[in-house]
Amino acid sequence: IGAILLVTVVLAGTIWLVLLGAKIIGQALFSENARFVIKHLDIRSDGKLQPEHIREYAHLEEGMNLFAVDLQQVRDDLASVPIVSSVSVHRKLPDTLEITVSERIPAARLGGESTGYPLAVDRGGYVLGPTSSSQQLPSITGLQEKGLRPGAQVGDPGVKNALHVLDLCDSPSFSPFLKIRNVDISHSEYLEVRLLRGERVLLSRDNVDTKLIKLCEIMKRTADMGQAIAAIDMTVEKNFPVQYQ
Repeated sequence: IGAILLVTVVLAGTIWLVLLGAKIIGQALFSENARFVIKHLDIRSDGKLQPEHIREYAHLEEGMNLFAVDLQQVRDDLASVPIVSSVSVHRKLPDTLEITVSERIPAARLGGESTGYPLAVDRGGYVLGPTSSSQQLPSITGLQEKGLRPGAQVGDPGVKNALHVLDLCDSPSFSPFLKIRNVDISHSEYLEVRLLRGERVLLSRDNVDTKLIKLCEIMKRTADMGQAIAAIDMTVEKNFPVQYQ
């Protein structure tokens, strides 16, 4: 038993010395090697974030060692910024760290008493904050979810329905006819959509794609006849009631 214990201790000590030696050698060759000091931070973003802001969020500066920088920590720090969608971080030897940031694109403004102040939201339902909000964006009202903050993802299914409608209406097939000003999600069974010229559309939450195709057809046909729609009820499956201006 004593011999076995002695061998175990010696083996453990040997392994520890090997690991310590490897660590010391690694530091000498990489993380403490002056050859790999960062001289260039190549920072790019496809949106509004400036390189100096990204540097600050990532806690980076020239003079740090390339191999002393925790790349995963940099990714996590930048991913915590509400407007950031994805991050790519790479070492480019001997002295450059490359960072590429993809930003979330505002799709709508969230309105209502639950938000307290205008918050922008992207297509995925992520809240971007008031600085990304714009009066040019369509608004989503009637939201009941409380305590929304930048970086959170909206869980209200009504918001997801509204964002799906907005996404469809931005496509080339729909955008010439359907320009949305507001989507009210306060009704549990349907969306109340207001178009740019004031048209009121009651849209059921199911079969949205098919009904928007029908709505485009009706609006085009109505325009060809020299008329304009004031309101249309698309909560039914066919024979949609229409009021004209």
